[in-house]
Amino acid sequence: MNYRIAMQNRVNNAISLPAVERYNNLFKTHPAFLQRFPQHLIASYLGITKETLSRIRKQK
Repeated sequence: MNYRIAMQNRVNNAISLPAVERYNNLFKTHPAFLQRFPQHLIASYLGITKETLSRIRKQK
């Protein structure tokens, strides 16, 4: 059941939130993932390009 809720939240966020907010949400909820996984997988999970992810990271 928790999986369904998490998946729905992820879909809603992908549709309604800008890329920066999606990244910030991931950073707040799962900071270890950002160091554990390659950039292209994180970008794919967030629904953005790896170039966009790189620009977001530079702003931090």
